Amino acid sequence: MASKKLILVDFDRTLYRRDSLLEFTRYAVGTRRWFWGIVRLMPILITYRLRLREGAATKALWLRYFFGGWPAATFQAMGKSFALHEIDHHLNPTLYHYLKTQHDSTIVIVTASAAAWIEAWAKREHFQLLATGLKYDDGKLTGELEGANCTGPEKVRRVNLAYDLNQYTTIEVYGNGRGDRELLRLAKTV
Repeated sequence: MASKKLILVDFDRTLYRRDSLLEFTRYAVGTRRWFWGIVRLMPILITYRLRLREGAATKALWLRYFFGGWPAATFQAMGKSFALHEIDHHLNPTLYHYLKTQHDSTIVIVTASAAAWIEAWAKREHFQLLATGLKYDDGKLTGELEGANCTGPEKVRRVNLAYDLNQYTTIEVYGNGRGDRELLRLAKTV
């Protein structure tokens, strides 16, 4: 079997040095509305930080508050604009440059963030993407997640559904958050 490498990379605070949900929201709604939204959502955010509230539920509340009812086309256009004009400003330069030298590897971004604000960038970079999906109803964003939040064991489940790991002699994994622990266990070398 030829040597094949799979590289699995978390996005937020690994490849992208910030939290893309926060950055995308600020980009999409403006600093003033973003700030006042954080103030209004502070009790929910505190319970999440204290691990008294699940991440998926907190994310859904955030999305509903800021984007619930947005037309899908508007939201997706804003996501594409963010992806193509903002992501490059906050990349981890060392990891990004390493990935760009891995021409014969399959590189997959595996993230709890939504594809809506990462996908256009990932396509431009020729990276594959496994991300959290968002629900739309009657052409509008509901603020709910489509399926499970792509974090923790869900990251591993999605990787296993999308790729036959036995086909790779080397699997490199990059992630430094709580939601990456299970993904990190997939790493292997010959």
